[in-house]
Amino acid sequence: MRKSPDRTGAGPGARRVLVRADAITFLSADDHQVRASELGSDDITVLVDEKDAGFNVPLLPVGFNLDLLHTVGELRRKLAADGDTEDHVLTAQVVDGAWVWRVFAVSEPEPRPTS
Repeated sequence: MRKSPDRTGAGPGARRVLVRADAITFLSADDHQVRASELGSDDITVLVDEKDAGFNVPLLPVGFNLDLLHTVGELRRKLAADGDTEDHVLTAQVVDGAWVWRVFAVSEPEPRPTS
C-alpha cells in the first residue's frame, strides 16, 4: 500500500494505492521510487515515492525493490506456519531515519512512522 500526501487540497493522506502482491510481475527502482506493473500491461504503479515521506528523508536504499520481494516471501511463510488467513498490508515507511517495509493485518491500525 502506498499512502501519498494529497496534492489537491482535499486533506492529508487522501490518496492510497493498494496493489496485490500476486499481480506484480515487474519491479523497478531507483533512488526515488519503486515501481511495479503487470506482465503485458503498460500501466506502471508507483509503490514507493520518497517524496511521500515528507522533506529531508533519505533516498531509497539500493535494492529496496528486492527487499519488498524478500519481505513478501517471509510474511507468506510466517502466516502459513501460523495458520493465519487474514489479509495483511505491506507499506514503506521511514523509521528512525531509514526506509523499511512494515506489515500489519487489515484488522489492525497502520503503524505510524517514527522519526
